[in-house]
Amino acid sequence: MGEKETRQGNGVLKALLWTGVAVGAVAVLNATIFYKTPPLWNRMPGGTAQWLPLPEGDIYYEQAGVGRPLLLLHGIGAGCSSFEWQRLFGVLSETRQVFAPDLLGFGKSDKPQIPYSAETYIDLIAAFIERAIGEKTDIVASSLSGAFAVALAERHPELVGRLLLIAPTGLEALAAPLKPEGKALKALFSLPLVGLSLYNLITSRVGLREYLKGRIYANPGRVDTDLVDHFHCAAHQPGSERVLPYFVGGYLNCEIAEALLALPEPPTLVWGADAVETPLRHAEAFQKLRPNAQLIVLENAGSLPHDEQPEAFLEAIQPWLSAS
Repeated sequence: MGEKETRQGNGVLKALLWTGVAVGAVAVLNATIFYKTPPLWNRMPGGTAQWLPLPEGDIYYEQAGVGRPLLLLHGIGAGCSSFEWQRLFGVLSETRQVFAPDLLGFGKSDKPQIPYSAETYIDLIAAFIERAIGEKTDIVASSLSGAFAVALAERHPELVGRLLLIAPTGLEALAAPLKPEGKALKALFSLPLVGLSLYNLITSRVGLREYLKGRIYANPGRVDTDLVDHFHCAAHQPGSERVLPYFVGGYLNCEIAEALLALPEPPTLVWGADAVETPLRHAEAFQKLRPNAQLIVLENAGSLPHDEQPEAFLEAIQPWLSAS
């Protein structure tokens, strides 16, 4: 082998060596982020911590109060959990028996390595009502979980009573599956190194802070250090990255037009006037299908009006709660 070939060979070996070092460093960094994240502490005011074992995994939930059951379903996204109901849980439990679960793959619930889909969550909510609650239940659900609730109510009217949906999806947003781009996105986010690195970038404290300020809360001042820390902690529990590939790939999308039409009673709709993720104009599609559906619009609120304006939210839904 000549001198030139030797130099080229050494260059290739050095490149491979440094590539291996870089890949190893990224892998260590990814693992360290999850390793250093403390366990999630998510207790509701006055709530009792409970676990529901299901074949897919154990579901963590909190329960309080007496009376007609009310199920609170959080939205779907990195760092989401029943924490979004913390400002309402205690007050609602004064007049209702309230249940606030962490859905599979979120919060303190198990995060199995399974294919996640809309059907996963529709079936999960049905099983939760049957086994943890045991009777027909009113549901308050936000975002994509609102679509799951509508689908379940149409399939199993014996399980679901009245619905109150907060900026729900299923008609104009997160309805049709993404194909073939959905498969490509899922494959990208499922790659062991690349996918986890993207996930950690998205769910860094900086990334979460900017996302929450720009797309979730109308008042940036609401996004304080405690809120960001909670979302960051929830997003980095072991296995928390497993739902995201299916979410970005459209596998959790849920089209509900036919189900919405079939409901004997239209849901009550609540929207933050400044919602970005699912803007207020999307309410038109729901009211077009069910013209008698009540729409409540809360000013100075974004995608989580129940967390951002809890007093105004409670006052606005009192008629719905009383009629339930």
